[in-house]
Amino acid sequence: MARNYGAGKLKNHIPKNAPGTLSAMGKLFDVSESDFNRAVLGDQMVITKIADMARLSDTAKANLPKALEAYRKIIETTGDVNQAYAELVQLTQKHGTQTLKAINLSKQSEQRFKNEMSEMQGEHVNATTAEATRHAQRSSLIQIAGATADLMAIAKYEADLIKASNKLPDAQDSADRAYEAAVTGALWAQGSEAKTDRIPKPNYSRTAGISRLGNWFKNFMGI
Repeated sequence: MARNYGAGKLKNHIPKNAPGTLSAMGKLFDVSESDFNRAVLGDQMVITKIADMARLSDTAKANLPKALEAYRKIIETTGDVNQAYAELVQLTQKHGTQTLKAINLSKQSEQRFKNEMSEMQGEHVNATTAEATRHAQRSSLIQIAGATADLMAIAKYEADLIKASNKLPDAQDSADRAYEAAVTGALWAQGSEAKTDRIPKPNYSRTAGISRLGNWFKNFMGI
C-alpha cells in the first residue's frame, strides 16, 4: 500500500541534467531512473522487481568466476582442438597425395612384376614345348628314315629274289647275293644301327614266304 506524504517531495536535479546517460543506463542494464525513484519512495512492486534483480545479481556474482573460467576453458579448448584438426587436414592434404601416389606406384610395379613373371613362365613353357615338339618330330623322322631304309632294303631283297627265282637257273646263289645286297643296303642306310638280323638269310625253297616276311616287317615297324 502506497504511503501518503502529502505535499512532501525531494528535489532531483540529475534527470534533467543527464537525461542521455540515464536513458543509456536503461538500455544497457535494463534498469530505469523512474524505477529507481519509485523504489526510493517505497513502491513495493518496483522494490520487489529490483530486489529480485539484486538477488539474481548476487547469485550471478557468486557463480560468475567459475562460469567464466569454465567458458574460458571451453572456448580455448575448442579453439585448440579445431586448430589441431586444421593442422591434421593440412598434413593430410600435403602428404596424402604423395602417399597415394606411392601406393599406386607400388601396385603398378607389383602388377608389372607379376606380368613379367607370367610372361617369362609362358616363354619358358613355349620354348620347352617347342623343343619337345622339335625333338619328337626329329626323332620320328629318324625312325621313319630308318624304317624306310629297312623297308627299301627288304623290298629290293624281295624283288631280287623274285627275279632270281624266275630267270636264273642257280636260284640259291642268286638268293644269297640278294641277301648280301639287302644287308649291304641296310648298312649303307644306317651303319651300326642297321638291324640286319631282321633280314633272314633265305633258303631258295622258302621264297614263297618272302611276301609274308615283308608284311611281318611292316607290322613290326608299325608301317
